[in-house]
Amino acid sequence: MATIGQSVSISVFVGFSVYGLLKYMDGGFASPGSALSTPTSIAIAVLIVASIAGICFFGHQIDLRNLAIHREEEARKAAERAKPGRRNPVRPS
Repeated sequence: MATIGQSVSISVFVGFSVYGLLKYMDGGFASPGSALSTPTSIAIAVLIVASIAGICFFGHQIDLRNLAIHREEEARKAAERAKPGRRNPVRPS
């Protein structure tokens, strides 16, 4: 779920960023103020910030999941090494 959430957030971020850039360039670079109205600019900015927050949140969830998997793997390896009846050969020092 975290991977899907992060993918959706990234897609929305890219989509609104491109839309905002295209709308900005619609008026040309000589008159950038006339390309977007203030409410539209604010809405795009809010959606971009929300998308970045979603990317951070879901990325953190993925990191936590990967950390849990890594810890489980390390615990499994440690348990295998500590099984009774299995001894490591003594190495000369």
